[in-house]
Amino acid sequence: MSFLKFPVRSVIRRLTLVLLAGMIWLLSSLYAPAYAENSPDVERYIAADGTDLTAVAQCLPKQLSQGNLARVLRESQNDFLEKVFDVKDNYSDYKLDDSEVEYLACLESKGFVSQVNR
Repeated sequence: MSFLKFPVRSVIRRLTLVLLAGMIWLLSSLYAPAYAENSPDVERYIAADGTDLTAVAQCLPKQLSQGNLARVLRESQNDFLEKVFDVKDNYSDYKLDDSEVEYLACLESKGFVSQVNR
């Protein structure tokens, strides 16, 4: 009976290793970052009215696609309520964060006219 212990243990070890590797692969694919790549085979994002929003997804900075309470609190001081209620005539008159300026410049470079610039 002791001659059966070695093959059974070997099979159990191999099966455990395969399951562990599969779990690691599955978890790493589930926690991938949520941002679009700038490659031509990227999925197109079309709004219900037919507007192509692919540039919006491609220009979204990585730091804005991840939750960060400290950043939210810091940026809420940048004329947030004035922007929401559209107090000023020109959007460039508001206090803008660097990531917002970068995002708007990227949109403009791709030919997308954002709502704030209309």
